[in-house]
Amino acid sequence: MVNKPDLFPDNWIYIHDPAVKVGRVQNFRSWSPEMVPAGMSCLGLEYFCFEGDNLWNASDADLVALAKKEIAHIGLIDPKDVVDACVVRQPKAYPVYDEEYRDNVMMIRLNIEQSYPNLHLVGRNGMHKYNNQDHAMMTAMLTAQNILVGQRVHNVWDVNEDAEYHEAGASSAEAALRSERLVPQRVKLPADNFGSNGSLTTTVR
Repeated sequence: MVNKPDLFPDNWIYIHDPAVKVGRVQNFRSWSPEMVPAGMSCLGLEYFCFEGDNLWNASDADLVALAKKEIAHIGLIDPKDVVDACVVRQPKAYPVYDEEYRDNVMMIRLNIEQSYPNLHLVGRNGMHKYNNQDHAMMTAMLTAQNILVGQRVHNVWDVNEDAEYHEAGASSAEAALRSERLVPQRVKLPADNFGSNGSLTTTVR
């Protein structure tokens, strides 16, 4: 918590200075002034680490001291303006990819789809996929539509598989559809769910 408003206009800043360990600085007032008391700013310094390493195991006091030192080094604020701080340790914040992750995830998907067809995987941790928040929410909304119609009409695994992620040269209609960002479409439930002529149309905005 910083005793100054409007430190900088960015939502976040990625830090590429090898002299510091901080990887990204969040500026919560730029996300919404409602997140911070009037006249104040709130910064989140993100340190990327693994559970059990030296950063993870450091005391809260040492981590706050490190954050103050590094925020001064990169010149964003004067540590004297910091009035309060806390530490949040978030386990498994990011999926970690290795050479076999695609094959391993595919085997898990096949097993779940065959053995547990009513279990749906969504979001970053559920799908072990580095989705942004909007993509994670989209997988949940499309899954809700799949549940409503009683079948997987949307392949949520195609969310965030945009054109830049695909090899050039694909010409099939399926490949072309995959290259576009998925957005919710109107779906119609089978008539027998509501009687002979009943239907339900849902739209997710």
